[in-house]
Amino acid sequence: MSSLVPAASSHLERRLEAALTRGERLRIGLDLGSAMLAGGLLLVAFLFEWFGDASQRPLTELFKCVAALIVSVPIFGAAMRGVLTGETDDTIEQLVALAVLAALVSGEFTTAASIPLILNLGHFLEQRSALGAQAAIDGLQTLQGRTATLLTVTGEREVESTILRRDDVVVVRPGDVIPADGIVRKGASTVDQSSITGESLAEEVGPGTRLFAGSINLTGLLEVTVTGVGQKTALGRVLELLHSAEQSKTPAVRLVEQYAKYWVPSILTAAAVLLFLTHDMSRVVTLMVVACPGAFVLAGPTAMIAALAAASRLGILVKNTKFIEVLADVDTVVLDKTGTVTLGHFAIVTIRPYGGATDEELLRAAALCAAGSRHPVSRAIIRAASTAGLQLVEVSETVEEMHGQGVIAIAGNSRCLLGRADWLRGQGLELPPIPDHEGAVVWVARDEAVLGYLLLADLPRPEARQAIAELRKLGLNRVILLTGDRQQAAAQVARLLDIENVIAEVLPEQKLQTVQSEKAMGHRVMVVGDGVNDALALASGDVGVAMGAMGSDVALKSADVALMANDLTRLPLAIRLSRQTRATISQNLIVGAASSALMLTLAALGIVSPIIGAVLHNAGEIFVIFNSARLLGFGRIQRL
Repeated sequence: MSSLVPAASSHLERRLEAALTRGERLRIGLDLGSAMLAGGLLLVAFLFEWFGDASQRPLTELFKCVAALIVSVPIFGAAMRGVLTGETDDTIEQLVALAVLAALVSGEFTTAASIPLILNLGHFLEQRSALGAQAAIDGLQTLQGRTATLLTVTGEREVESTILRRDDVVVVRPGDVIPADGIVRKGASTVDQSSITGESLAEEVGPGTRLFAGSINLTGLLEVTVTGVGQKTALGRVLELLHSAEQSKTPAVRLVEQYAKYWVPSILTAAAVLLFLTHDMSRVVTLMVVACPGAFVLAGPTAMIAALAAASRLGILVKNTKFIEVLADVDTVVLDKTGTVTLGHFAIVTIRPYGGATDEELLRAAALCAAGSRHPVSRAIIRAASTAGLQLVEVSETVEEMHGQGVIAIAGNSRCLLGRADWLRGQGLELPPIPDHEGAVVWVARDEAVLGYLLLADLPRPEARQAIAELRKLGLNRVILLTGDRQQAAAQVARLLDIENVIAEVLPEQKLQTVQSEKAMGHRVMVVGDGVNDALALASGDVGVAMGAMGSDVALKSADVALMANDLTRLPLAIRLSRQTRATISQNLIVGAASSALMLTLAALGIVSPIIGAVLHNAGEIFVIFNSARLLGFGRIQRL
């Protein structure tokens, strides 16, 4: 196993790196190529200038002019595209193009060539520093297995994963990528599903275990029944929603876009006034260079991409900018009970033998009956027997299940019964007093002897109490448990989790009304749920959080944030990341505003030259990029 894990991780890293550079290579190559050619021409011009004589000056200036034109072609193209389409995305290129034109007209060929060169260098550094953030998002695409080993009636066949269909059976060997969502049909192994769920530890899997496309099989041979392919897989939904989140716009971006169309005319007006007052074209060129709102434009998108990357590593899927706009300010959390704060299935909490029977004898007889039933109580008994290491020495010859009552299993000369108290009484058995228990109670008997009873309950998740405590530390002091379950069962879970506000026995419409009522009282409400009956409440909350891949598609589509693993400790992590992201955007905007004001002042006063202005302009943008890139470490820091 130890040799397989590093090999799988190394393979994954190589695939991610390939995805990182492939999309950027052409554009970066063109920019660098033109910059290198222009730089070479400038170097030749400077050599002529330093070591030549005055007669070579025209040739020197020609080299500088050609260098300026070569390095400015991409900028002129982008500026012209912005003018023709009216798009505001090319504001920076328009101002730089005007500055280069002004320098060319005034004969400042060194300035005309140097400004684009310096700006191209800055953009290259920005692209490379931001690429790591984009990698965690774009790299998910490469996690999808391209081929699969399909099991057919004639044997195994290697096929493209895109042709797989639901209910196909695929063979997955150690080191292979799971090609589609599925359920283990046969075999046992250890699987790394961290790329999908955010869980750092590999998971032991066996028959019945759910697997996600993009996970890596580490140790054993598995046969997997396909349940979802393509966009129907958990990974497919993640990719679709991440692309949607990338395209959504933060408040800062919307503000920049709103006023961008006025920026270029304003700067041109200021440049005209400056030229009229000073008659200094160098100041005008500098003003247009430093007026490029690069830091403002990058303030929101860079932080958002880095936050998306950090969130995806934690198994937190962000669907839109409510993550930043609202999640950081929530003060109330409304939690669904079943499957959200609880495990969503029965578990045995107490084994009570009776009449001299032992715990093992009671559980063994119960497991004999449960082995032939698919009832949730029976599944809980089988899990408990497996955890206790019990091996069934007897196998039931016949099993008869009475719907809603119990199960009769006959093995050899023994007749075992598992079921409700009134049903066992109807079978002629005398039972001791029924225990006081809010959950399910099942009785077990063998032949004419009552062996005892089992107390079952839908237990709270192990991490739920800690997660709720952390939410309170973050200022979410109002915690509401909202459920359609019985009041007694809800109250018991609330006591275990230290939740004071409980609203039970409500329908989906009443859940919606409860959330709207909380909002009407001025609370910022985060709703957390995992099922179809939570969809209305999730959509109506200020922020809806779905228990992602394990929840229903309806809940996932209704929510703003999805937890890919059923781990409630991701909730406080999401809030912390949201607040840190918003703080980072604010820092970027403040630095951008301050640096722009300072540089515009220095340019107007003639204190800085156009070339120094280009360097200072890059410095502001690079600060924004690296400040946003700090968010990439959020996931790693929280795991320490």
